[in-house]
Amino acid sequence: MPALATASPRLRLPIPDRRLSARSLILLAFVLLALPYAFAAPVFEKSDEVMHFAFLHHLANGGGLPVQTPAAKETPWAQEGSQPPLYYALAALIIRPFDTTDFDAQRMPNASPLYDPYAPGNKNVLIITPEKRAFAYRDTTLAAIALRLLGILPGCVTVWLTFGIAHMVTRDRRTATVAMSLTAFNPMFLTVTTAVSNDGLLIALTTSALYVLLRALAEGVTWQRAAAFGILVGLASLTKVSGGLLLPLAGALLFAPLHHVPPRHAPPRHAHRLAMLAATAGPWLLIAGWWYARNLALYGDPTGTTMMAAIAHPRSISLGEALAEFEGLRLSYLAVFGHFNVPADGLVYLAFDATLIACVIGLIAHLIRRGRRLSVERGWMPGVLWAYVALTYAALIRWTMMTPASQGRLLFPCIAAISTLMAIGLCELAGARFVIGNRVIAPLVALPAAVCGGLLALAAIAPFRYVIPAYTPPHLTALPDDMTPAQQRFGAFAEVVGYRMEPTYVRPGEKVLVGVAMRAWRATPNNYSLVVNLLGRDNRPLARFDTFTGNGLLPSSQWRPGEMWRDTVAFIVPQDAAAPATLRVQFALYNRGSGHIIPSYDGRGQPGAPVFDGATLLPAQAEQTAQGAPLAALDDVASLLAADFPAMATAGQPLTVTLTWRTLRPTPEAYTTFVHLVDGDGALQAQGDAPPLGGQFPTTRWQPGITFDDAYVVHLPAGLKAGRYRLVVGLYQADSQKRLAAFDSHGERLKDDSIHLGQVIIRP
Repeated sequence: MPALATASPRLRLPIPDRRLSARSLILLAFVLLALPYAFAAPVFEKSDEVMHFAFLHHLANGGGLPVQTPAAKETPWAQEGSQPPLYYALAALIIRPFDTTDFDAQRMPNASPLYDPYAPGNKNVLIITPEKRAFAYRDTTLAAIALRLLGILPGCVTVWLTFGIAHMVTRDRRTATVAMSLTAFNPMFLTVTTAVSNDGLLIALTTSALYVLLRALAEGVTWQRAAAFGILVGLASLTKVSGGLLLPLAGALLFAPLHHVPPRHAPPRHAHRLAMLAATAGPWLLIAGWWYARNLALYGDPTGTTMMAAIAHPRSISLGEALAEFEGLRLSYLAVFGHFNVPADGLVYLAFDATLIACVIGLIAHLIRRGRRLSVERGWMPGVLWAYVALTYAALIRWTMMTPASQGRLLFPCIAAISTLMAIGLCELAGARFVIGNRVIAPLVALPAAVCGGLLALAAIAPFRYVIPAYTPPHLTALPDDMTPAQQRFGAFAEVVGYRMEPTYVRPGEKVLVGVAMRAWRATPNNYSLVVNLLGRDNRPLARFDTFTGNGLLPSSQWRPGEMWRDTVAFIVPQDAAAPATLRVQFALYNRGSGHIIPSYDGRGQPGAPVFDGATLLPAQAEQTAQGAPLAALDDVASLLAADFPAMATAGQPLTVTLTWRTLRPTPEAYTTFVHLVDGDGALQAQGDAPPLGGQFPTTRWQPGITFDDAYVVHLPAGLKAGRYRLVVGLYQADSQKRLAAFDSHGERLKDDSIHLGQVIIRP
């Protein structure tokens, strides 16, 4: 019998797919990106961080919930004491093991914080102590960093559920991946989620509640889902007032399918749906109702926002004015760091604007293409997203009308909804097809990937390009080439070694930047303010700015011997500043608390603060008008338009001569104006020589087309004989005494290069 050939089948075991999904990779990328954001900004230098920490620090040390009054603006927590307490109670438990007795020392204010994103320096609201910088944390700052790092966890919840929300709404994994990326790689979201703030927890709770609501709409309402939605909204409402904006959306449950239809003898369907709403409202009342009842009893306002605005920066503006602040809202949704005073590059915002426009176009195309199917295809889900975004934006506008609040982070409770809608628009454009001849092309197929990739790149570089430099003291190793050497000593503590003023020419109403390089000899016992005075014609004060040195980042108590740094201050030249003139700058150091001024000495050791020449102030353009034919010309440098002087004068008294000049060009030679009184024989009897405007508008600084009046004083000798004399003027080099060629109105060169103005009768 032939052997039966049998083939034993191979045992095939299922091999698990160890590849990470796109969803998991994005979440991992989010965590890796978030770590630099947790450390980049010094502790308490994110928006309102110090006030949030003050509130939870108060609770951790046994303090109760604050009762807010307008005077609360003087408390460490200020308006944040009006916030619902959930985040602060949880955070208080976390920081209890830390020694936070140095909190008061860590919240000492900066002398002159600047909230203008485009102002140089002073981005820090508080003094940056060494313990606030990366990896030098201890005690209070270590507790704050722990809270920053823990904030990544609720951020992960938000990012993860954004994918789920987008996938439920669209049934498309590509769109869901794009939506998740738009949330995970948003630099501002990364900043907020790693801040000591209730925002991160709020966003995670609202995103979770939105996810549960959409699940109910997609798969049917159950008691568990209705109750879970109520619990999550209750927790969100106990975290921040805006968490309650989801509560009205529970009305969508009335139109959602029931997961398990009750049997024949069960209550009617409408009664069942109302019971589901009760299952939502009940947990909310149990969790958050007490807080809003407390506000109503204390402030007559269940939300407490009226008192909160009164403590912050109360204002009352119109709806139109609030909407006009959309630009700041739009930019800070993406990337405005610090205390909303550290911007990204302008190109970043242009790219974001282009992305928003593309999303809007794509959404419109999506609505047109799908028509009515969009509203019924997945139940009420797309409408819920739109409604939630609209409610959040409307609430933000209302809040903005009460207090300055045009901050993009306040839209983040609905960031999952916004990202989903943006992703729908981008993917709609990516799917656009055009037929050209026999070819079908899709020119925008890579648009979603390009947007997400660009956002990822921005998120990766932002801490290192924008945040860290904004809080790095501007140290120098040598005097920069663009600065003019200078000498000024401040007692035994420091010295000025150079300065710069730019631009070279400026007009009233324009900005001028003043830079000063300093070197420390030793630290001072107190933090002294550097005073920068901007001076105009005749050294009249035009503007002043006081700052801790190092652009607010290197107060004098932290100086180290020999270190150098550069301060930069921006001024707006007053509209009424006399021009033309040489702008000058003066520096001083003083203690704000005691008023003590450190003695100052110039380069020769003479006491007093020296004055340094800077930019040239030119008259406003509107002031420069033609004034008829000139009386004479001085080569191609200037024209003399007019001269004003008295016909008679008294011996021994000053004679004032006012000349009206029109500049033609600058010259490398510094000329002096001569104004001579000569007798009939041409002999000099009196003079009033001086550089133009007393040296405040030298010919080396002239620019074409500047008209100005210049007064010269001729001191008449007491013994000057009565009679008729002539006034002659011109320009000459101070060193060589060589006169500039003078010509009359017909172009003929004048004798002795002197312009004859007229006669003056001298009385005894």
